Amino acid sequence: MSKFEELPREIISLFCSLLKQPAKYNCIFVNKEFHAAAIPELWREPVLTSTSTVKQLLKCLKLSKHQRGEYIRVIKLGFKVVMNDGELLSLMPLMPNLEVLELRRADELTDKSIMRVSHYCPQLKSFGLKGALVTYRSAHYLGQCQKLTRLSLESCPNLTPWALLPFAQLHIEYLDLSGCKWLNVTETAYDLCSFEHLTNLNLVCCDTISMDFINHLTANDRHHGNPCLTKLQDFSITGGTIIEDSVIIPFIKTHPNIRGLFLLECAITDRTLDAISRYLPYLYNLDVSFCGKLTQRGVRKLVCKCPNLRLLGLKDCGMTQTDFPEIPSSVFPANTKNYPHINTLSYDALEHIRDRSHDQQQEQEDMEDAEMTDSVVRAINDDSVTESYNYIQQYLNAG
Repeated sequence: MSKFEELPREIISLFCSLLKQPAKYNCIFVNKEFHAAAIPELWREPVLTSTSTVKQLLKCLKLSKHQRGEYIRVIKLGFKVVMNDGELLSLMPLMPNLEVLELRRADELTDKSIMRVSHYCPQLKSFGLKGALVTYRSAHYLGQCQKLTRLSLESCPNLTPWALLPFAQLHIEYLDLSGCKWLNVTETAYDLCSFEHLTNLNLVCCDTISMDFINHLTANDRHHGNPCLTKLQDFSITGGTIIEDSVIIPFIKTHPNIRGLFLLECAITDRTLDAISRYLPYLYNLDVSFCGKLTQRGVRKLVCKCPNLRLLGLKDCGMTQTDFPEIPSSVFPANTKNYPHINTLSYDALEHIRDRSHDQQQEQEDMEDAEMTDSVVRAINDDSVTESYNYIQQYLNAG
């Protein structure tokens, strides 16, 4: 058996990367090799749960004799962490190899710091802001992050309709514009069609999404009448009363690779569900919450025709547990504020619907077979009676 000292550095580093932070910390006391491998992993993604821990990190990096910030690859700050321009400007130069920067509460950040991200973090692959007071100036400089593949600009109110233009030539695969009210057709939808590598698009709570916006993604003159975003796999939208079957169905037909689809608060009917079952063979996650025109019959047909579907959101669609009596009560959540209304149909619930449909189909086939058998027997009996009657008549006539 190999000793720790004989293991290659790459194996030890891989081992350390699979551990949680406390276990990584313990590795530094094993031996010299584990210490050398664990240190970069400990610093790779600091756990920063509060504003105070961020300030401690900044202080530590400034005072450290060793450039530990070079090991940091991921910084994710949640809703409880507040950071201003000065703090971000102080932190970024200390993390030259940063690949992921996500700031979920960025309402104190402006162009002053965000426009410097591309300068201090040239290796950045994923960038996300929520609620930042940035303008097109920041978007212009962020577009210089040549390795960027994931971009989130949630609820950034001061951006303009042409904010996507600086990113049009990048290989953006994930784009989240949730809560943005500045989207339009002539600039935003037009530039969005340049995102040829896009696989995930989130447009939830964007009040300005119109029929023309979706139609532009379905077919436009720039693409000679062909659809754009053909690699799309996940699509989310809050539609309102203006997004109807006539808009969504053509979009569904032209984007067959979609696996996750969220059509929230749209004015769609069972016609859209039928189109989904016909044209999205890879669909595994569907949410049509707040779509009040759907019926349990349409949902049932969808479930039976989409064998890969594993989760179905139906919150505030007006459907109750009694609409699906084949699903045992134990499958539904024990505590729900909306009881008996359904929020979600889990994989188990969907399987019960499919099984019941299969049983009903089998019963129907058995009934049809039985009726056919009875018809054949009656026909045979009728023929036998006729033959017997004819034979008797022939016998009597002969006598």
